[in-house]
Amino acid sequence: MNSLADLDEELRIRLVSAAGQLSRPDRYTRRALGKALTRAKFRAKRDADRAILDQTGIRALRREPVFRTPLPKPQQMALDAAIRDEPEGAEVVDAWAAAEARREEGARVELGRMCYVCKAEFHELHHFYDQMCPPCAELNWQKRNQTADLRGRVALVTGARVKIGYQAAMFLLRAGAEVVVATRFPRDAARRFAREVDASEWTSRLHIYGIDLRHTPSVELLCQHLLQTLPRLDGLINNACQTVRRPSGWYDHVLAPETEPFAQLPAAERTMLERNRSLGEGLVRSAGSEIHATGLWKSAVLSQVPLLAEDHERGDHLFPAGKLDQDLQQIDLRDTNSWRLTLAEVPTAELLEVHLVNAVAPFVLNARLRPLLAKVPTRDAHVVNVSAMEGQFYRRWKTDKHPHTNMAKAALNMMTRTSAIEYVRDGIHMNSVDTGWVTDEDPQHHAQRKTKIHGFHPPLDIVDGAARIVDPLFDGVNTGNHLWGLFLKDYKPAPW
Repeated sequence: MNSLADLDEELRIRLVSAAGQLSRPDRYTRRALGKALTRAKFRAKRDADRAILDQTGIRALRREPVFRTPLPKPQQMALDAAIRDEPEGAEVVDAWAAAEARREEGARVELGRMCYVCKAEFHELHHFYDQMCPPCAELNWQKRNQTADLRGRVALVTGARVKIGYQAAMFLLRAGAEVVVATRFPRDAARRFAREVDASEWTSRLHIYGIDLRHTPSVELLCQHLLQTLPRLDGLINNACQTVRRPSGWYDHVLAPETEPFAQLPAAERTMLERNRSLGEGLVRSAGSEIHATGLWKSAVLSQVPLLAEDHERGDHLFPAGKLDQDLQQIDLRDTNSWRLTLAEVPTAELLEVHLVNAVAPFVLNARLRPLLAKVPTRDAHVVNVSAMEGQFYRRWKTDKHPHTNMAKAALNMMTRTSAIEYVRDGIHMNSVDTGWVTDEDPQHHAQRKTKIHGFHPPLDIVDGAARIVDPLFDGVNTGNHLWGLFLKDYKPAPW
């Protein structure tokens, strides 16, 4: 066949009709085609941008199987190494110089992004942060690497076994402070701190106590002990917080070390735990102290007391044995958790736990340890009540989820708002500080879905969160400007 004339009539009509639709599409077809092309171009730009964003430092850290605490400033490490006559100090400086050089290379994304901090649109990327404009990213980078001379100073950090609290304790230790850490699992905490490459530099300045902050009489007893054993208190960071409640079975992976004989622990860990051991033995010997101090000498065991039906649930279908996350915490495969509960779904026991840990314990610590805070001769002590945007009233929009944690953070903010003006008269500077968006608290399958479909990642990591809660103390010491009575977000005052 050499021409249309050779085709049968029906086929010729179909061919001519199809050719006409292709060469002269109607407006509906043109609109659909235009939308398809626009979507294709958008997807191409989005995919190219995601590849660039994946090269930022914060995303590279998230791909690590285990989160590693950033090393201290290399200049100081190199100086320390030179004093010890160790050659690796030069290598540290070289590695830091290479990292700093990468900052000048820059990168650019096609699709505009909204800055997590100032909400401005940006295209130029910082070498580390993927969700901040260059000015905001640079400020956060400087704060992330900030330190101060805290030699001779003493700080207490609650909830410092993992994540933000742990990193805050590391900031303080590397700044030269003597640090008291409070956690339910002191042996596990000691093991984590002992793994740090520079642990030998500060082990003698770290004291780890076991305490369950849900047991208020034990909080009172710990305060009495600290009043008798500490010379002063320059910083009190109320970081411990129950956000997502974990059933008893979730803690199985950290229980075994808590029952090991003290004498069998490595020397470095025994040094960190010595004061806790002495306190526990003294409480056991004291008549009637066993019940009042249960949260101190039985802090780990209390995690196994069943308060809700979920505390009886165990098994690999929920908590697969040996499967740990980036923070060496048990993987949680439950379909739902506290972050998705509405008012009527929150158990009364969980409501009480949240307020005991998040609001009552900070209240007791702030009240009872005031004499130690007032002993600082330079009148520049700091209290940081670690808060969150969930506790903020002046916010345009809130979900209907986790009202109990919102209530507790709002109560913490009110303590700051009410008492800061009184405490500052004694040179004690009290603030509430938002850690920023560090963790996706949704159940694992929801979090993974958001990452896969939407490319979602929290804008900050645990080091950024820690940098925020130590900043009032660090910046105050460095500049002499000691803030008080504020709700701080992204290093700046924010509405309550």
